[in-house]
Amino acid sequence: MESDYTGIIIVAFLGFVVLAALLLVPVWRFLRREEESARQWTSDTVASPADERTNGTGDRAEEPPLPE
Repeated sequence: MESDYTGIIIVAFLGFVVLAALLLVPVWRFLRREEESARQWTSDTVASPADERTNGTGDRAEEPPLPE
């Protein structure tokens, strides 16, 4: 009796593994690309001098006054 269900259990388990891989591999690849672009963006930002940064309007960004 147990042997009747063994094949079904194996097929169901393999189907679950294949489905999980189909769903998770694209997510993993996307996250890996985003992490790499974040590293690149951080490197570029750190490498650029602070006086070249702008406030988004094309004007040079002004530093906020120091708290007293």
